[in-house]
Amino acid sequence: MAELALNKKGDIVLELKHITKLYAGTVALEDVNLTIRKGEVHGLIGKNGAGKSTLVGIISGIIQPSQGEIRINGNSVRSLTPSVAKKHKISIITQEPQVIEESTVTENLFMPDYQNGKQFINWRLMEDKAKEILDEIGFHVEPYLKIQDLSISEKQLLLVIKSCYVEDADIIIMDEVSASLNQKDEKILYSIIRERIEAGKTVIFISHHTDELLRICDKVSVLRDGHSVGCHSCSDLDMKSLAALIVGNTNYDALKLEDKSNMISDEVVFELNDFTSYGKFQDIELKLHKGEIVGLAGLRGSGRTELFKSICGIETHDKGSIKLQGKAKSYKSPSESCEDGILYLAEERETEGLISISSIKKNITINILPQISKGEFVLNRLENNLTNDLIKTLSIKAFSQDQEINQLSGGNKQKVLVGKILARKPIVCLLDEPTRGVDIEAKESILYSINEEMRKSSSILISSPGIDDLIKISDKILVLYNGKIIDQFDRNEFDEQDIYRAMQGEIIHKCEV
Repeated sequence: MAELALNKKGDIVLELKHITKLYAGTVALEDVNLTIRKGEVHGLIGKNGAGKSTLVGIISGIIQPSQGEIRINGNSVRSLTPSVAKKHKISIITQEPQVIEESTVTENLFMPDYQNGKQFINWRLMEDKAKEILDEIGFHVEPYLKIQDLSISEKQLLLVIKSCYVEDADIIIMDEVSASLNQKDEKILYSIIRERIEAGKTVIFISHHTDELLRICDKVSVLRDGHSVGCHSCSDLDMKSLAALIVGNTNYDALKLEDKSNMISDEVVFELNDFTSYGKFQDIELKLHKGEIVGLAGLRGSGRTELFKSICGIETHDKGSIKLQGKAKSYKSPSESCEDGILYLAEERETEGLISISSIKKNITINILPQISKGEFVLNRLENNLTNDLIKTLSIKAFSQDQEINQLSGGNKQKVLVGKILARKPIVCLLDEPTRGVDIEAKESILYSINEEMRKSSSILISSPGIDDLIKISDKILVLYNGKIIDQFDRNEFDEQDIYRAMQGEIIHKCEV
């Protein structure tokens, strides 16, 4: 710790040299260099899959690099684990708040060190200390409250306060923490960052919002496809130049799958008019033609998932209308919308889409039992043939159709979920990040099946963690920003830089949805 005190503002406190991380069949990071200095806010940005999470995991000791050197305060650290990172006063606040819901604000603030070798804990003293910290920052939450009674925004800000003031970290990693904050808590976050920098601390700030990075960071490092693109002073960049660094140069015509727009008919099968859920999304107007694939692009927190869930009845909406094949509809549950022909592929496939202890076959056919049954009996040959056809179509890697879902890889689980939709042949498919967290082979197989097979019987509204996926298969892309559709790109206008800038709130051209 004495070593840290010798560091002056501007001194190098963290250095990563030639960092490479290999997973089976995947290069997550290759020859990445990063230099972080004392007393700066250092931004880190890149598209989904660029390697940000892996790099942050390495800095915080959660992930071990395959190659490269990590230096902290000038000293090489051979094995950086979470406990070693903590000794070096490195702390991370992750995207999803890591809290214990049943415990109080005070317990979560001081956990796990609140006992600190003592036989008895003076809870009143701890609550007083917690209240003093929270009040000084201007975060007025009672320390005796249970965490489960706080909003997501409040939970996230509490963890920021814990890292900054309870753990008193010297290097604070904020991994997209602002994405879940409301406006009031966001202002407190920025105030905390300013105060910590004045106190000589260092902040590594990860965000998908270019305007936010340029506003609060001194420097920004860009990752693209697992490589370092460079480190730049924010004063030398604007939103357009930063977007160009993030996206790079891409041959968009080569990226697109075969144009299937000839399969789109004039028939409008699905409409949203003035569709609104206050605080989530508002005034959504869109139409889906038969056989059409419409991409929905938006950053985390833009309202994509909330829109999907409100359409199919998982969540409620406040006003506006849904029309399916010209008839007004409103759903109170996903079973109602499914019965009508609107099927939702959930973002969280493990908890919302699949029965993990059941077989591939049973997961694929569970929603179409009346079609493959005669009376009370399932026609086994028909069920087996249908399942085998979909396994081949989607290239699902499994020993047999009777293999349990929990024995499959993440990519093959997602393929089963897509197969479940193909078997049902709905009128409308709502696909919420169908390629999220899968390997390249699984991604290509899923996108090909959506473009070639699913659109034969369905109209599709799809979101994706990457713009390139939407460019590959969409007939048009709508951009959702802060809950509003602000722009539209037709297939001949697809440009990743323009779409990325629109996702940041910049209107490229007038939206005519």
